[in-house]
Amino acid sequence: YEGCLIILECSLKPLRDRMDPLILPDHMLIRQYRLPRPAIIYLADMLSNDLKRKTRRSSPLPVVTQIMAALRFLASGSFQMVVGGTLGVSQSSVSRVVRDVTNALCRRARQFIKFPATDAECIQTKQKFCEIAGFPNVLGAVDGTHIAIKAPSDEEDGFVNRKNFHSINTQVICDATLRVTDLVARWPGSTHDSFILMNSGTGIKFNEGEMPDGWLLGDSGYALRPWLMTPILHPATEPEQRYSRAQRKTRSVVERCIGVVKSRFRCIDRSGGVLQYTPEKGCKIITCAFILHNICMMYRLPLPDVPDHHEPEGDGPVPAPCNTGIQVRQELVRRRFM
Repeated sequence: YEGCLIILECSLKPLRDRMDPLILPDHMLIRQYRLPRPAIIYLADMLSNDLKRKTRRSSPLPVVTQIMAALRFLASGSFQMVVGGTLGVSQSSVSRVVRDVTNALCRRARQFIKFPATDAECIQTKQKFCEIAGFPNVLGAVDGTHIAIKAPSDEEDGFVNRKNFHSINTQVICDATLRVTDLVARWPGSTHDSFILMNSGTGIKFNEGEMPDGWLLGDSGYALRPWLMTPILHPATEPEQRYSRAQRKTRSVVERCIGVVKSRFRCIDRSGGVLQYTPEKGCKIITCAFILHNICMMYRLPLPDVPDHHEPEGDGPVPAPCNTGIQVRQELVRRRFM
């Protein structure tokens, strides 16, 4: 009889004690979840229809709690059980939440990651880049970064990169303010940076003349093109040296951007371990981290301190430049850096 009373009493209580994470002060929210209170509420409103549980359970997970659980996982890279323990949520619930939140955010990727398109956007982007080192006509800086994942069961060899770990080679294009304007997160780690760019939607449009007039800046691992300026590996004259210095200094914003995103969202940094997911799910998590970075930029959050870390340029053999690209670069050196 007493046992039945205990069971009945427990059934009338919530299944778990959950804290309301929004009661934390602003600085703790940013520290633990990377977003301020208004940004979290903004996400909850935007994703509400996607995340509301269609259930008759007495205590379904509120949308805000789902978002906070996903943010905590992305920010810390901790195991799901650890994340769930901080919010009073089971490991299985955290797993479903991470899946649902990442799917909902990825469906809105184009809303947050957009290449400059209008004349006003292009002019502003070029002006910001030119302020760095006097390099003109720049629409974006491009680089690749390897996000570590566990060894997949299918085509495992293709995911081993030149540093001998399994990864997704993720292409990032950003502007001078570190806002991500293009992202490609779907190629295995063995894929060359230049191949990814030339087969991406943005690269194809540049190649076919469908993008606004301007250049991307890439390191020596990319093939020189009329729309893609790379450094001169062995500058022989003072103008060529000035060009290469300005090119590298201007392009370095994308390296800093990648460092900032990995610092904010440790799940995609090797300091947080490797993503314990299939490549398909890993790509969605990577995309979400960069979307959330842009939301951080929307709310003007201070940038974390990221130590300068310059990896050797390129990703394997240097691709052959095209003749038109050589001519465009020579004309730029003569006209701007002489």
